[in-house]
Amino acid sequence: MRLICSLLLVFICFVSVLAQNKVDFRNKHIKDSLTEIFAKYNDVKRMQIVVRNDLAEAVYLDGPIDNDVLKGSKNNTYFSLKYLGDLFFLKKQYPLIEKLTKNKELMNSIDRQDRNFILTVEAQSISIKPPFDGSVFCGFRYSSQLEFQKKLNANYKETIVPSGDSILILQAIVNRDGSLGKKMLLHGDEDDKLYSYICDNYQDYNQENKANLNTKGLFLPYLSGGTPFISIIEIFVRLNPDRTFSVSGSGRERKLRIKDYKEDPNDPLMLF
Repeated sequence: MRLICSLLLVFICFVSVLAQNKVDFRNKHIKDSLTEIFAKYNDVKRMQIVVRNDLAEAVYLDGPIDNDVLKGSKNNTYFSLKYLGDLFFLKKQYPLIEKLTKNKELMNSIDRQDRNFILTVEAQSISIKPPFDGSVFCGFRYSSQLEFQKKLNANYKETIVPSGDSILILQAIVNRDGSLGKKMLLHGDEDDKLYSYICDNYQDYNQENKANLNTKGLFLPYLSGGTPFISIIEIFVRLNPDRTFSVSGSGRERKLRIKDYKEDPNDPLMLF
């Protein structure tokens, strides 16, 4: 039995190696950028850039130690390039990596046959492999998100001037019914008028749609087999220079950071 297990492990590793194709960048500027990245960010041991239709849509960084994480991997950090909150933190923490993902020459310098792939980059190794399909994560109900954004725009008064940089990023628990539970600001100040304005309008939105929250509620919890589970979402809100609001969110591969959240062992928080 032990021999069979050993042979099976060798076979899996062999298939995994075959699935990855080593590549080399033809563009010297890209090579120099990678050298600079690994020299500057010593905590980053590996990058995985998820590419779909020749566009980078997400980045995994292996190595960073995140002491603020209460539940979830501390040695793997995910940034969605479609979510404004992740883009904000990526540019703030790893500006060279953010710049690399936007460089059009990155894709042009790779020999490949598919427009969808995962580019894995280490200091001494570069390879590509097929992408994997993800799960359905917690998120905004898109039509309700647009309605909530319209509400923020319509109710805004010039007296609500943010004391900081006009950006709020918060993490919140999404209950099974789609309502928000505990929340915590990841960027911004709870004493800011902008934060109070967002919270007040969220309460008003729920009150106005309380009879139809199952179809008009702002948030959709993680679903498995049609059953909703307690999950996490991160929400980005920005007051733009033209005094309109931008709102976006992501529940994909979030990690628990809310310090006063008490998890019910009979109704656990689902993290992916």
